[in-house]
Amino acid sequence: MFDLNALANLDLGILAGTARTRYGEIQNVNSGLVEWKAVDGQPGNYIKVLALDPVRHRVDFLFKQDPHASFARHNHVCTAVALTLEGIWGYREGEELMFPGTFSYEPSGSAHTPYATGTGMVVYASFQGSSEKMLEILDENDQVIGELNLDFFAQYQDEMPLVAA
Repeated sequence: MFDLNALANLDLGILAGTARTRYGEIQNVNSGLVEWKAVDGQPGNYIKVLALDPVRHRVDFLFKQDPHASFARHNHVCTAVALTLEGIWGYREGEELMFPGTFSYEPSGSAHTPYATGTGMVVYASFQGSSEKMLEILDENDQVIGELNLDFFAQYQDEMPLVAA
């Protein structure tokens, strides 16, 4: 097992003090240097966009909810995966709760309302679709009232310059 205390004695290179590096198409992100950004219109919800690839219709991000926060009910137009890193959360439409280490697979066409318990939560999530459209926001009658596409995520991507590694 790796000793985390050993990190203090290692030269971790440029990424230790830089949020993003790029080597060709490869991007590396020190997520600890990327600030959480509040999601407009969704109180208690925050995002850190790690990578955005409009050519491949993909976005990878960290998503955080304050204790007892919810995100709008939505339908996936993409495939989504999430790995719970911290806290406990669930879907209003289901019974199970996700906790650290839980992996969730959400195929295109799945609709739900994620919420955090009293612990709040942090997940790593990845959306990949066949177009720039990722989510449809739904009202209480499951009618589409908005959509989130890759441009939505782009507005939350930090503007720190990529450093060539």
